[in-house]
Amino acid sequence: MARGPKYYPSKGACIYCSATGTTLSDEHVVPLSLGGTHVLRGASCTDCRVITSRFEGAVAQGLWRDARTAFNQPTRHKKNRPTHIAVPGAPVSIPAGEYPAGFLFYKMGASGFQRGLPETHDLSPLWEMVIVDDDGRRDTYTKKYGLQPTLRFRHVPDDFARTLAKIAYCQALTALNPGDFDPLVLPYIMGTKKNLSYIVGSQDGAPEANNGYRLTTGYAQLPDRLILAVEIRLYANTHAPTYQVILGTVMGQSEIARVIAALHSAEDG
Repeated sequence: MARGPKYYPSKGACIYCSATGTTLSDEHVVPLSLGGTHVLRGASCTDCRVITSRFEGAVAQGLWRDARTAFNQPTRHKKNRPTHIAVPGAPVSIPAGEYPAGFLFYKMGASGFQRGLPETHDLSPLWEMVIVDDDGRRDTYTKKYGLQPTLRFRHVPDDFARTLAKIAYCQALTALNPGDFDPLVLPYIMGTKKNLSYIVGSQDGAPEANNGYRLTTGYAQLPDRLILAVEIRLYANTHAPTYQVILGTVMGQSEIARVIAALHSAEDG
């Protein structure tokens, strides 16, 4: 994906439910609350937007609220953003720019699809939480206030994984159309399938200098089909995990060739 901001034309229907003849709102590939600058124009109907906004909000407000405030991440409600953060368990509030909040991620390992497991095999109990924070800010905070950092968050593994699945799907649509592939990912985004560990996995990631986020659509070509997947780095300039989301499949040699050509053309552009 090219460095943003960038806007992509509407597909003419809701990318999630295929609704037409209704109001379609723009859809950030990476949510604005997480720093997203790439936008699909006219992409989501009102009903589907309610669904995606709910799980994206759980990540932004539940998992990462203090961290987003501390590091002044984008928000649609800047006037309502607090200037201080209350320290859990202590009668004191700290200026937001000094608070050592950390971004919490889930370390997942390979997805069930990648491991060749059945779709019903749930790996999410094995997911571990990892913290990405600013060592210098943490040390300064401890010395200045005599307090140890305390994280305040809500545990939302499914919402986090659904957000990754939505990012991956939207990333693919910057180069492809919804009908170009069988979207294994879509029912997980919409919540009709629940075992996110089947399609979402991770591995360790090394910091990438001067890179806020990185999205890459890749594929594995088998004799009878093409498997599409997206690699996601959020806050890529940190030690945040690298996530992989299985998107879906393409069947037929002519369709496979067309999709591969479209992906390469998007990279060149």
